[in-house]
Amino acid sequence: MHCLTVLYPRPDDPSAFKAYYVEKHVPLAATLPGLVRHNYAFPRQLGPGEAPFCIFQGFFSDAAAMEAALGSEVGRKVAADVPNYSPKGATLCHFKVEGA
Repeated sequence: MHCLTVLYPRPDDPSAFKAYYVEKHVPLAATLPGLVRHNYAFPRQLGPGEAPFCIFQGFFSDAAAMEAALGSEVGRKVAADVPNYSPKGATLCHFKVEGA
């Protein structure tokens, strides 16, 4: 299993971000080809440092499936949609899921 993680900084308008993200962006991201499952959350800080405002995780069978999804037409639409709710952008990372 391979995980794509997207971290979003605190937006200037949290309510507008949440409304657009939940109602429009997540349903679009859910159509990524090869996506096995996904989740998102609005975490709270625990300890020093600032927590991201929002986190998304999408799971794929392997890195190749994730890369194919991101390079697909849907992947390009998902990427192009980000400025509509997160003008400050997002940080993406990915990893092979290890452990239980």
